Amino acid sequence: MTQSLTQRQWGTLLIVVGFALLVNPFVVGALDIGDPDSYTYEPGRVTFYDNGTYDAADPADVIDPKVACLDDQLPTRSCMLERAVHANDGVVYDGLPQRILGTDYWYVYVWDEGFFEPTSLDRGNGTYEYGLEPAEQSQALDYVAVSSEDASTGVRRALETGQFRTSDPLDDADELVAHDGSYYVVTATSYSTTDGERRDIVVALQWIAGIAGGWLVLQGQRLRVAGTG
Repeated sequence: MTQSLTQRQWGTLLIVVGFALLVNPFVVGALDIGDPDSYTYEPGRVTFYDNGTYDAADPADVIDPKVACLDDQLPTRSCMLERAVHANDGVVYDGLPQRILGTDYWYVYVWDEGFFEPTSLDRGNGTYEYGLEPAEQSQALDYVAVSSEDASTGVRRALETGQFRTSDPLDDADELVAHDGSYYVVTATSYSTTDGERRDIVVALQWIAGIAGGWLVLQGQRLRVAGTG
């Protein structure tokens, strides 16, 4: 009776281990084991002043794409157009479709003057005026910045420890984050990517482990059957 119970226990153990090896590709994928890509993220503090200027400490080269012209490193076409609108106190046009006026940013930042909100005014006769309405800095920052509590784990780790390394890019990088009463931008300071998703040796080990897992499941089932005989 004792011998039969021992065989069943061994059989159950082998089946459990076998299934664990069989599902190892899912575990490897979830944990990014063997992924050759590497990204290093670090936080940069951004300080906004009441006179419409700000200081961005390295490595904050990009400051939130939800605000046009907040990054002077690489001026975009939309930023140059917004600056022209501001310089001319608005632009009048003939009834363009609203989709043409759609933007992927919520505010416009003008150096020395602060935040502005894009507006569109119907002037009648099929004409509209596109302009920029001054916005309170605190209102704009509260609307744009994400609380660190709502940020991804990677962003929070970078803010708390000063650095975060991962094999996949962070979706919420380069966005303003409110943390401990200050504003930060978590940016990739270095990265290395390759064409392959997994190292060859990891893929080989996955196959070997899967085959071994299948064999263990079969052996375990045989022991369980023998133990009940």
